[in-house]
Amino acid sequence: MFSPYSIHLGEFDESFFGSLEEASEIVEPTIATQSNYHTVFADNEKAGIVGILKPMTGGVDSGFVQIVLSPYYRGRGLLSKIYELLAETHKLKTLYATIKKSNGASIRAHEKIGFKILPEGKLKFLRDKKLISDDEVRLEKTYQF
Repeated sequence: MFSPYSIHLGEFDESFFGSLEEASEIVEPTIATQSNYHTVFADNEKAGIVGILKPMTGGVDSGFVQIVLSPYYRGRGLLSKIYELLAETHKLKTLYATIKKSNGASIRAHEKIGFKILPEGKLKFLRDKKLISDDEVRLEKTYQF
């Protein structure tokens, strides 16, 4: 979906992060990881927070997306551009998103912009290793820059 908004990523705004109702659903940035988090601006208005968690081992060109959008900006076509900017900014080829199975709207939004749910075998492996819970799925998308 094309977004009519001009989207850019700015410096992480801790007070704005704290004001977002669903902020508790993502990993809160620390001093060490704060540079991987950004305030999302849509037409120069704060629209949300997005961040990237890099894998503990290997995978220097991949990362796990953390995102919270304010309710007003959900469903307005921002995800694709936000993720493109995030991948470019952090020079990432693959992004992963972990989403609760009950959040069908978020899963559909991610699939609409090209994310694919990992095959069941990989999901089972991740669940067996306690990397995701039984009520979650993991999706991935690869970028070409």
